[in-house]
Amino acid sequence: MNYTNIILKKEDRIATITLNRPDRLNAISGDMIEELMNAFDDVDKDAEVRVVVITGAGKGFCSGADVQKMTGGAEKDNISATGGAEQIRQMMLTSATRTISRLRAIQKPTIAMVNGVAVGAGFDLALACDMRIGSENARFMNAFVRVGLFPGWGGTWFYPRAMGVARGLEYLFTGDFIESKDAERFGVVNRIVPAADLEKDVMTLARKIANNAPIPIKLMKMQVYEGLGMDLETALKVAAAFETITLTSEDHKEGVAAFREKRPAVFKGK
Repeated sequence: MNYTNIILKKEDRIATITLNRPDRLNAISGDMIEELMNAFDDVDKDAEVRVVVITGAGKGFCSGADVQKMTGGAEKDNISATGGAEQIRQMMLTSATRTISRLRAIQKPTIAMVNGVAVGAGFDLALACDMRIGSENARFMNAFVRVGLFPGWGGTWFYPRAMGVARGLEYLFTGDFIESKDAERFGVVNRIVPAADLEKDVMTLARKIANNAPIPIKLMKMQVYEGLGMDLETALKVAAAFETITLTSEDHKEGVAAFREKRPAVFKGK
């Protein structure tokens, strides 16, 4: 597929997906959603890809849904032209559910490289990634409430899990910006780094993960998210089953051999 709203690059077992509408701070359009869905499928199926990085072109990460497409927006095919309330609900449910659910379903570790503003659906897109590294220019906001909307891209689920119920509700209700240092303090991002070091820091993390055995990483990601809804006894039973899978893998044999021979392991995902 030829992409115009995103850029997909694969290098050193790391896939980088760049939202590429910098003139609109990478606002999400219908065409961008379709391209993202295709890219998510691509990187998930590609056995050579072990880590996925998502970022934005230009000065911003993602400014959310394109306001020109909203009811009252400047473009003629704005959302009010699509029909009644049920048609609009179905359209929003489809776009949000497809994008966020598909991103969360990627079996490989995902890292949001937040280079600037991440607001509304853009904030939710970052929160849907497994990890977030931000630059000093990163800012986060629930833009939905500012334009009289409910956060339909998962914010009410993500915010309290990222920063606690009380603080999550504060930023959902007020629509205030979360500045970079507060985002780090609240746990919204793993860390904040100087803008000049952002890509280097993210790629160092991505390579460290990519060099590890992909089978246990895939299973760990699965178990962490599924385990949020499990009791400890159930989680331990699942952990035993998953450890059995890795105990019989070629990568486990390679890891033990590398440890004994005092050399870096070369994992092949087998």
